[in-house]
Order: sequence, then C-alpha cells, then structure tokens
Amino acid sequence: MLVKHSKTQRKQIVEQLGHALDFHIQPLLIRGIPLEIIALSSLVDVAATARRLSEAGREHASNWEELLGELGAETPRGDLVQGLLEGKTLILQPEGTGAAWVQSEMQQLYRPVGTTNNQNILISSQTGFIENLTTNIGLIRSELRSPDLKQVNVDIGSHEKRRILVLSLTNVADPALVTDIEKALQAHANKPFASLQQVSRWLRSTPKWSPLPSFVKTESPHEVAFFLKKGRIVLLIDGYPEAIVIPVELSDLFIADTDREYTPVTAFMIVSFRILGVLIAICAPASYVALISVNPDVMKIELIYSIALSRVGVPYPSLTEALILLFIIEMLFEALVRLPKSIGPAMTMVGGIILGQAVVEASLVSSLVIIIIAASTIANFTVIGYHFTLVIRLWRYIMLFFASMFGPLGIVCGFYILLSLVSSAALMRHPMIPFEPIRKKE
Repeated sequence: MLVKHSKTQRKQIVEQLGHALDFHIQPLLIRGIPLEIIALSSLVDVAATARRLSEAGREHASNWEELLGELGAETPRGDLVQGLLEGKTLILQPEGTGAAWVQSEMQQLYRPVGTTNNQNILISSQTGFIENLTTNIGLIRSELRSPDLKQVNVDIGSHEKRRILVLSLTNVADPALVTDIEKALQAHANKPFASLQQVSRWLRSTPKWSPLPSFVKTESPHEVAFFLKKGRIVLLIDGYPEAIVIPVELSDLFIADTDREYTPVTAFMIVSFRILGVLIAICAPASYVALISVNPDVMKIELIYSIALSRVGVPYPSLTEALILLFIIEMLFEALVRLPKSIGPAMTMVGGIILGQAVVEASLVSSLVIIIIAASTIANFTVIGYHFTLVIRLWRYIMLFFASMFGPLGIVCGFYILLSLVSSAALMRHPMIPFEPIRKKE
C-alpha cells in the first residue's frame, strides 16, 4: 500500500484544487503517526471522517503499513484529483512516504426516496428513483430479488467521469446484445458525457434524422424489474433519477407493466383505446384538411352543409386554421412546462379558454376545427412515454401537409412513411418490431 513521491502528488492536488472553497486539508494524529486528511468538504463530512479514524485505534502503531491495515485503507490507483472529486478521502504522511484512500463519511446531498415526479403510477409500488446510483440499485433489488442480476460499470468521460451501470438478467437477456452494448459504451469511454441522446447515438443503428426514440425512460423500480424479466437491458446513470431501458419495442407504446393487474378483457380494452388514441392524434387534423380542401365530395350532403355553416366568415383555408390552433396549443405546452407548478395549470387553462373563444368570435377559425384539434391533443397523451408523444406531435404536422396536397391519399402516404421508419428502426441489430419467422417442422 505504499505510494512514494506523495509530496509531489500533494503539490499537484493543491495546485488543481487549492483554490476551491470546499478543499480541505486537516492534520491528524492517529495511533502516534502524524497524517494529513485531504477531501472536499462539500462531498465528505470531514469532521465525522476524522473522528472515525481517530477512534479506529487508540494504541500506538509500529509503522505505516500496520496503521493502513487497521484503517482498512486502499492503495491509490489512477488520478488522485479525480478520486477526490468522486467523494473519496485521502490520507498522506507529511514527509511524503505514503498515501492511501480511506472510507469517507459522505455528506447528505441527495433527497430521500419518495414517489415519482414525472410519471403517474396507478397500480404497483409508488417508489421512484433518485439521483444516487447506489440507492437506485437498492430499489431495484427490493423489487427483483434474483442472483442472476448482472451489473457492469462503465465510466464515461476523459476529465469529468460519469458512471453508467449496465443491468441485465443473465438467465433471460441476450448475452450477445449485452456484450455489444458494453463494448459500444467502452469504445466511447473517453468522450465527455453530454446527454442521453448522445448515449443513444452510440448504440442505435437507425439514421440520426429518425425521430423515433431508441430507449424508454422510467422512474419506477417496479417497471424496471418488469423490463429486466422480459430480457431488456437497463442503464442507470449517476445523477439521473431515471432508468434507461433498451432496446425499445413497438409494444412499449401501448402496453404497460401495470396492465397485468387487470383482467384480460379489461386490459385488451385499455390497449385498444391507446391504439385508437394514437390513430386519432395523427389522423384527425389531417382528415379534416383532406376532406375540406381536397375531397369534400366523399362526405354526405348534410355533413358538408354543417361544416360550411361553421366556416362562414373564416378567411383562411382549412390548413391555415388548423396550423393556427396547433401553434397555440404548442405554445401552451411549452408555457406549462416552464411556469411554476402553482400557477402553470391555471394560466394555461385560462389562456386556452380565452384564446379559443376569441379566435372563434373573430372568425379566424371554425368551431369544428377547435373540437378536432382538442380531441387530437387529448388523444396524443394516451400513448405511453413522453418521447413517443413528441413523435406523434411531429408526425401530426407531416400528415397535415401531405393531406393538404394529396387528400386522403396523402394520409396513406404519411402512414406508409411512418411504418417504414418503425420497421427499419433498430438498436444493436435488435429491431423495434421483433419478428421471428415461422420455421416448418421437418
């Protein structure tokens, strides 16, 4: 455990971290041997750590090696500055003959375990992840008590290290897929960590311009256990209160783990409503534009007459009035995200009612298009996962422009392109729509 030239290492540490307000060096006498404790007080409770080390041994130690054995110290490996930034505590001999890591008493920097913040859970455990990686692992183990749970640690970043933990169940997960994901992460270990999308680009096989997400985010340890049992791979990132589930499958948009708590008939009804909601969210505005602007002759006379009465005085074509309302709703969504929680829902509700009534009275849009856009917006959130709702919101505009140019045929073309993207989406050669060909028995 002996590390020479610790004087030079101490000087290097002071040069890099000595200006920091939380940089702490404290002399300490342990069992007759003078030492220095170096730590960052914002991460480590230095007083508690020093007190624990002082109480570790009250008799004099014969030498440095004996003291390290009593304290359970570890040999420093790698960059000492990086170790301090990770919350470790370093002990040094003032004469520069030795250095070692000792166990730290950490500061309480993380919030306590509570419910999920951005995910509504109707049935099952209400516990949600927090920003601490060790706590999140414990929450998963409380839901999945299996010795087959495999953990692989990968540190990403050259200067600032970000720890990523790859979880899988060895008895159900595809070992080739797990190996490919580990190799892909390790191949980019020297690149700085920026976002989850960066990790997704390292793993995905689809083009960068594809709007389809390649992972599912969840705050629920119960849902993570459900995905692990299905053979999925889960990524836990230090500092993120969410788990990343890969690869994503099309069924993840419509089937949740809590659906197992219902009877088969009830679960089938709920899934059917979700699929219908996605179709309405994508098709309703485009169908309105296609039937009003391009092919009004396919509707009944009574329906044409009713729609014509609602559009009396509207100076814009159907595409323009649909875009006006969609842009207003998009602005309300962004305002709701950024306003304080105490006034956000009230402000957006009042703003939506006032603006909707004002545009109708000003004959800028018809009352029918307000009903259609409102139904499409509500149906947009029947899909599971916020990332997928963003894809539906984007594709709604694409379908609108196709419908305004080609009518009902444009809607068919839009669906064809969307299904082509879904069928070609893949992560590590794992398609979004898993399909195994039927093999005939010989």
